[in-house]
Amino acid sequence: METIVKFDYKKMKEDIKTKAEEQKFLKNQRKAVKIIGERVIPAKDAAYKHMTNREDLRIMYAAYGVARGKSYSQIENHYPEEGHPLKDNPFPLRIERVLAKYKMLVEVPTVE
Repeated sequence: METIVKFDYKKMKEDIKTKAEEQKFLKNQRKAVKIIGERVIPAKDAAYKHMTNREDLRIMYAAYGVARGKSYSQIENHYPEEGHPLKDNPFPLRIERVLAKYKMLVEVPTVE
C-alpha cells in the first residue's frame, strides 16, 4: 500500500462559500440603519470582522489555488509572479496552515 496526499476540495469550497456569505451580511451591517433596517451587531464590530474575514478569504483562495497546482500569478493575476505579495511573510505560513487543515492521506494499492 502506498500513501498519497490529497486535499478535500469539496470541504474547502464549502468553507469559502460560507465565509463569502458572511462577508455579504457583514458588509450590510456596516451601513446606516435606515438602509439595512434592523442592525444585529454594532457597525464597529461588523467592520472589524469584515476586515479579518477579507484577509482570511484571500488566504483561503490562495490555498485553494495552490492545492489545485496554480502559481501565485494565476491565482491573483494582477501581480507578476516575481515579487508577488503572497510570497512575502506571513502569507506562505498562513497558506500552509490552511492546506494542512484540508490535507488527507489516502492509501492506494500498489501495482506490481
